[in-house]
Amino acid sequence: MLTFSELKQKCEKAMVRPPTSDGEETVSVLFQNDWVRILTVCDSDNLEKWRIEVEMSLPSKKNHQYGKDAMKFIQNLIQHLEYLIRLDNEGLSLDIMSRDGLWTAYIDFDDLPQDSLFKALVPPNV
Repeated sequence: MLTFSELKQKCEKAMVRPPTSDGEETVSVLFQNDWVRILTVCDSDNLEKWRIEVEMSLPSKKNHQYGKDAMKFIQNLIQHLEYLIRLDNEGLSLDIMSRDGLWTAYIDFDDLPQDSLFKALVPPNV
């Protein structure tokens, strides 16, 4: 299970790595699973500005069965949406990348964010 302290440590490590070359972004994956990817991004043009990005896909219904499968899908969807709300409440900006359910959340920062941000970033176990 992912903890906020693991996310924070990975972010700290990412922030000490210089960009690979001029004009390019340095991207580090802090966490990734089937439905969420959490990244740090730094543009080499401004080494003091950092961004945390969350890319999230809403759960997909692979078949149209009813009963327990439908209920599990609804429960997962609720957890995904609550995660987005938690990110919004922590100050991340939300965006819809596609109608199929690809969402992003991001926040820019100069210094390492507070623990509350990393706690909000920990995705639910879906």
